[in-house]
Amino acid sequence: MTKKQTQSVNPSEGDGDKKGKPHVGKKKKANAQPVDLLPFLQREEKRPIRPRNPPIPVTPEVILPIDPFVTPEFPRFSRLAHWMDLRGIYRVPFYINGKEIEKEFFQKMDDAEKNLNKEHINVAFEMLNCKRVEQGAWFRNNNLPAACFVPVDFLEVVGYAYESKVWLEDVDVIYGVIEDKLSCHYIGVEIQLMDNTITLFHCGLPKANIKRALNKIQELAVLISAIKMELLGEEVNFEDISPFEVKFAEGLPKTKFPYNCGIFVVKMLECRSLGLKSMANINDETAMDLRSKLCCEIFDQFMDKDFQEGQRK
Repeated sequence: MTKKQTQSVNPSEGDGDKKGKPHVGKKKKANAQPVDLLPFLQREEKRPIRPRNPPIPVTPEVILPIDPFVTPEFPRFSRLAHWMDLRGIYRVPFYINGKEIEKEFFQKMDDAEKNLNKEHINVAFEMLNCKRVEQGAWFRNNNLPAACFVPVDFLEVVGYAYESKVWLEDVDVIYGVIEDKLSCHYIGVEIQLMDNTITLFHCGLPKANIKRALNKIQELAVLISAIKMELLGEEVNFEDISPFEVKFAEGLPKTKFPYNCGIFVVKMLECRSLGLKSMANINDETAMDLRSKLCCEIFDQFMDKDFQEGQRK
């Protein structure tokens, strides 16, 4: 009785034991349908293959090396404030082109109800010249002409060059300022040497206040034309000379306050040199921020790097 129960129910298992082979179970045959017969893959139910959406064109963001409107990060303000608070033996001298700059320079520039003076504008222009040298590749890659900012009084006695930069060789565009000394107003000037044009950037104050300055610009239009002729090796005859065309730039920001004239003119010329068409961020509401930003930029550009590195630690 017990012997019959120990026999394998599966005859093949018994055979395998007799032959000394290990037991391997048989695989069952798959009863699945062929892939092509699956309902969701049958031809009449297949989803049509449509072309993908074309890629959306993306215009690369233009990153300016000099942003006329961005607010400096807090450490810049703190470094300038720290330097202005230094007294006695802790005081660190600050030089621009060999001339020592006192803290009153920044205090007056940051005064909301005082116009920028000539020293402020000259230092701002010197900073912009440095930026053009440091970021020269960016200006060339964006097809911006070689330009130079000149001091306030330079255009009254304009010569053939400025700081070894010769017109028509190293410089195609000259940026400067004509000052009306009686009214303490400024007119921004862009001289296009290749196009024979002088474009004026006026902050919107009554033009009667700058009548004397406009007379200087008419004289400049004749003088700069004569200089160009000499540089090109042409004979100069002042009776037959054709002066540069003088015109006012259009769509410029306007100020209601005489003390904003200087910061408006500096920022308008800066935007023009960068190829920016919109100057909407230059207005009476942002004028104070623009002054503070200019203070920080000048300090960062010309202050001794060792002092700045020490303040970062």
